[in-house]
Amino acid sequence: MIGVIERVKNNVLLKCSALNDKIISKTLIDIINEGIYHFAEDLMSLISDINFDLTEDDLRKKTSDIIKVLIIKKIKRKLFIDSLALQITNDSYIEDYFNKNINLDEIKNSYIKELNVNKSSNQLNMTEDLNLNEIIQNLRFYINENITNSIKENVFLVNAIDSLIEKTKSELEQSLQNMINVADLNYLDILTNELKENMNEENKKVEKGEEKMMENESIVTNDNLKENIHDINKFDKYDDMTLFNKTILSLNTKEEKLTRKENSLEKRKEEVDERLSATNKNIEANIERENKLSQKKLELNSKEVELNSKLSEAEVIFLNMKPLIKGLNKIMVSDEKGGNDGE
Repeated sequence: MIGVIERVKNNVLLKCSALNDKIISKTLIDIINEGIYHFAEDLMSLISDINFDLTEDDLRKKTSDIIKVLIIKKIKRKLFIDSLALQITNDSYIEDYFNKNINLDEIKNSYIKELNVNKSSNQLNMTEDLNLNEIIQNLRFYINENITNSIKENVFLVNAIDSLIEKTKSELEQSLQNMINVADLNYLDILTNELKENMNEENKKVEKGEEKMMENESIVTNDNLKENIHDINKFDKYDDMTLFNKTILSLNTKEEKLTRKENSLEKRKEEVDERLSATNKNIEANIERENKLSQKKLELNSKEVELNSKLSEAEVIFLNMKPLIKGLNKIMVSDEKGGNDGE
């Protein structure tokens, strides 16, 4: 049963992970693109009578550059943080289900609530919500700089643009929340479907096992009965003394076999002991050799230090003799000059 539980946990985890990948690559992109499309369309309808060097496609592209990547990163982070709560919730229900502590109806009734509780418990010490204030603020700065600053005198239009930005933010947040809610329901479907499939397989295996066990028991019973009858008939043809002698002979034969096995094992044990002894001797010899090498290394290092010290002393002596030699050379040169003058 433990193997079944772990298999179900892995299957549910993989399928939920695949669902998250699909949400990010498809559902999330569609939500963002739809929000950007409606925003650009509504904004261009508001400023269509004003001469702005701006097309709807340009506005849509610029809006996408400002908010799309940031929203995707935000939702990826949220799904990652929530994934631990999701795994904890799924694993708990899987174990309880296979241990007969809960049924499918109880799981369906409590799953979403339990998942949200685990999401809010902050297991990773990380948080991420669906609030888009900071992201939309970047869009608001762009619109103010490039559009509303040019039409400040038209208060009605400025307010309408501000309301449109706020409306876009709210609609995106609501769409993202709906996406998360639908994902939670899909997680529940993945879990319950996996539980049903594996429980059905287990029940089938149990039924087959029971049938096979009954068949085996029937076969064993019949075979034993036949053997017993055969043994009874076989023994009837011998008298008591003959049966006794055969029994003793059989026991002696078994004892001889056991003795041979013991002798064989004893011999193998002696061989293993000899190999271990030889190995230990080799290890000791290697250790001794290594110690000798270490000692020689220490002696060589000591000699090297001593030689370096003597070399340093010799260099000092030579350095001190150098001025003396120069002085002697000067004296000799001076004496030679004086002798020449005297002559």
